[in-house]
This record gives sequence, structure tokens and C-alpha cells, in this order.
Amino acid sequence: QSRILVYRASDSAGLKGATGVFVNGQYHTSLVAGGYSQLCTEPGAVEIGARQVRVGRTAKDNYDSLTATRLLAAQSQYFAVYEDAGRPVLKPVPAAQALQEMASVRLQMHTVSRVTKAQDCLSAPASAPAPVAAPVMVPAMPQQFALSGDALFAFGRSDAAGMTSQGLAVIDQLVLRIRSDYTYINHIHVIGHADPLGSPAGNQRLSAERADTVRRYIERVSQISARITSEGRGSRQLVERSCGSVASASAIACNQPNRRVVVEVVGQRRVDGGGK
Repeated sequence: QSRILVYRASDSAGLKGATGVFVNGQYHTSLVAGGYSQLCTEPGAVEIGARQVRVGRTAKDNYDSLTATRLLAAQSQYFAVYEDAGRPVLKPVPAAQALQEMASVRLQMHTVSRVTKAQDCLSAPASAPAPVAAPVMVPAMPQQFALSGDALFAFGRSDAAGMTSQGLAVIDQLVLRIRSDYTYINHIHVIGHADPLGSPAGNQRLSAERADTVRRYIERVSQISARITSEGRGSRQLVERSCGSVASASAIACNQPNRRVVVEVVGQRRVDGGGK
């Protein structure tokens, strides 16, 4: 059995309303600031969606963010709700950090989960005050590696067949560096970003699919046993904002830095030899 714990810190008041949480497209809960929820289910790949809902506002059909992860047997995995340009993003966090932040939140039970594969949890909630079996050396802040989307994929592509030979070589080199630089890896998180050309929904889909493709490739070739997750953030976090809004050749070239995939690594880096 795997356990998912999703929480929303008390200081997340920047998100108005409740954060709806969906597991593989099925409704699980609605979190308000200062609340958490847990779900026990079978191990395996899942997609966890977040959608912000406010009373009196028209309900949205699309998720604000979508995080892909692989649930591991007999483990608890934590996700915190973060605000990103007024939208909720579910970010995986290490157990030690999560338990510290969850000390002041309360269990929410005002809605019924519709997740059909939900199971009765077999042990006490992982958020209860108890010894934490988490490596104390894991830092709270991840190290980030930014990869050019144009190098990884053919233009407009997001599937494995659309990855370029240069892109595969770039990821292979990154995997070698991570394995060399780290003595212990707790978590790898892949984030896809798109340029602002095109529709927001299309950019969100493209960024999520590219991140998931990179995640799957890293899982296949890395021989790293750490948890590897992914999410797409569309065009909400631009690094180059001076490009034109019309899809011209010059705008496409100018927006190249915005089409990127960021790989975040949380773990213990080597302090002598192998790391920089």
C-alpha cells in the first residue's frame, strides 16, 4: 500500500477559495488553508491534478496544474500546495520538511473521496508525531538543472519519438553528473515550461507532456532508485518577457529560453571529489 498526503499551509491565503485535488482524474478532496488530506491506494503511476475553486465562480474544466508521480509500496509521499501566479501547484516535498510544516494543519474530512482505488489505510497517519524514517542529510532546497526544450525535442513535439539525438545525449550527461555529484538522492522532479505563443491550454499540455517524457526517459536509463515526478507549468514562468506575442520567426527565436525543461534534484551532494 502507498499513502499520499496533500496539505495546504496556513500561509497560503494568496490562493482564494479551495484547492480541488484529483487523482487519475477522480475527485479526492478540496483543501482550504491550514488543511491536509490523505489517500491510501495501490502502488504505481498516478497523476495528481489541482484546480482552484471559488464559491460563486464558474467551475473550470481544466486543471491548474498536473503532477505525475510513481507511488512506492509501503511509503508515504507528501505534496504541498504552492501558489504560482494565482494558481495552485502540487509540489512534492521531503518527509522531514512536510512533517514540520504539517504540525499546524488539521485533517479535512468534510468531503468524500471519489477515488475508486482508495483503500483503508493500514497504519497510523504518517503525519502523526512519531520518529521519522527520513535521511537527515536531505536539504530543503533542490538543485536545478535547466535544459533547452529546443535541444530536447523537435519543434512542437512532446513525445518520446520527438526527442532529438542531441536531447537524449544531454539527458544522459545530466544523469551521469547527478550520479557522480550525489551520495544520496531523495527525489527528482521534472518541470516543463512553454513559451507564450499559442493558447494557454495548449502550452500547459505541451509543457506537461514534455516533462513526463523526460521523466520516463530518466526512469528508464538512470538506474536511480529515487522517486521521480513531473509537472507542467505552461508559460506562467517566463525567463524572457520582451518577445513579441505574434508567432513570427523572430518571436519563436526570441522565446527559445522559455521553452525549457528544469530538473530539480533533492539529496545529499558530495563535499569532496565528484561534486562542484
